[in-house]
Amino acid sequence: MKVDLMICGGGPVGLTLALGAARLGLQVALIERSAPLEPAAEQGSFDGRMLALNLGSQQLLSALGIWSVLAPKTTAIEHVNVSQQGHLGVVTLHADQLGVPALGYSVLGRDLGQVLQQLVQAESRIQVFQPARLSAFEQDDQGVAALIHTETGEQRLRGRLLVGADGTQSTVRSLLGWPLQEKDYHSYAILAQVETWYPHKGWSFERFTAEGPVALLPFGTHQHKAVYVCPATQLDRLMALDDASWLAAFTRKMGPRFGGFRATSPRLAYPLKEAYVPRVATGRVALLGNASHTQHPVAAQGLNLGLRDVADYLAGLETAQALDQPDWLEAFEAKRQADHQAVMGMTDSLVSLFQLPQPLAGHLRGLGLMALEVMPRLKRRLAHFSMGLQG
Repeated sequence: MKVDLMICGGGPVGLTLALGAARLGLQVALIERSAPLEPAAEQGSFDGRMLALNLGSQQLLSALGIWSVLAPKTTAIEHVNVSQQGHLGVVTLHADQLGVPALGYSVLGRDLGQVLQQLVQAESRIQVFQPARLSAFEQDDQGVAALIHTETGEQRLRGRLLVGADGTQSTVRSLLGWPLQEKDYHSYAILAQVETWYPHKGWSFERFTAEGPVALLPFGTHQHKAVYVCPATQLDRLMALDDASWLAAFTRKMGPRFGGFRATSPRLAYPLKEAYVPRVATGRVALLGNASHTQHPVAAQGLNLGLRDVADYLAGLETAQALDQPDWLEAFEAKRQADHQAVMGMTDSLVSLFQLPQPLAGHLRGLGLMALEVMPRLKRRLAHFSMGLQG
């Protein structure tokens, strides 16, 4: 079977890229290891976790015809409050003051997955192999030959280009022999969906504490994604708490927002690591999304950074002779590496800065937050960075 583009990985990055390439008129083969997502099912990238899409991601999904279907399942983030526990200093951002419809949007991973998969299934230019496993590939001057294993046996594919969008444990990256450089924060993010007595009215909160940040992301009317970052040594104790004790522990960090917390979902936890690959493209093969980078969730940039990978890759595909002469991938790699390093440098610096234990450091951070609040130009630059916009 011959196609223009082979994509290994059917998560949000791989599916969005497949839809974008199909919109450009390309024939696409999508290879995904897991079985198709059933209605209301939770698996892999598309579980019950809540995701944050910034404005730049929303604009990409809108340009690809995805947003009109996804929008009813999202909640607009209209206000953001950033503070630190035990010290003065608050920064607030408001969509109306910045002249944008929203600072971002929250969506359940499960809902995002179902929308993307439905659109892919309706696209005649996309052939989906699922469940299927990529076991080998070779590239030459004309394209890439791949061997995949499906439920019915081996199948050989040939594409002009190959993309690995298959997550942190990327098969494509492994077959390239590229090492993954990791930094372990020795911390965990505990996630839950919580409900407050009063509606959130589009407010999102992030509060830095000495042991890690806590955050609230709005969803629906009274629901929120709660994030509680803790040292690895505290994980077992926090996960063993009953619901009332867990909400009390979270309230001590976040404060009693919106009248207090009255309900919580079961919790899940995952280790926090930064991962980075020195290369993201070679010849006709490229890595996108978590296959090439993961970062601390303190700035909620993970999925958004992956979708910027997609936007730049699609821009390269639109160039003349993109399939015949993939030298545009050199410029793609340079641009993406610069963006990855900027975002990871920012998130790592935030983690380090707000975890300095000295009391003086807390007061200096408070002064910095207070100064940022009254400096409109600097505040706008921060807002544009977080929204994934230029300028």
